[in-house]
Amino acid sequence: MGYNRIKASKRIRARRKELGLTGAEVAARIGKAEHYYGDIERGSCGMSIDTLVQLSEVLDISVDYVLFGRDEGIEGSIIVRVSRILRHYNMRKQQCALELMKYYLNLEES
Repeated sequence: MGYNRIKASKRIRARRKELGLTGAEVAARIGKAEHYYGDIERGSCGMSIDTLVQLSEVLDISVDYVLFGRDEGIEGSIIVRVSRILRHYNMRKQQCALELMKYYLNLEES
């Protein structure tokens, strides 16, 4: 199993549609021209690592999934999503979010 640009482009397009985004919206979010993003979705061109990382963040999917179609499973996916949300906040807010999760889930201190 290796990298296949056409399959990767189909995974990107499918995820964008799942999220209800247009190609123009994704292009704007990653700071690229709409035509260039369209070429990525058609599989007619590759992309830099920076663009790949930006796409994975905007589309909330792993780089591994984009490149190889390997899904980290629901548990990994949720952990990645929570991590992506929390990293945008300072330590105090992250700690508050953790305490809320523990309270909501009725967890003992771990």
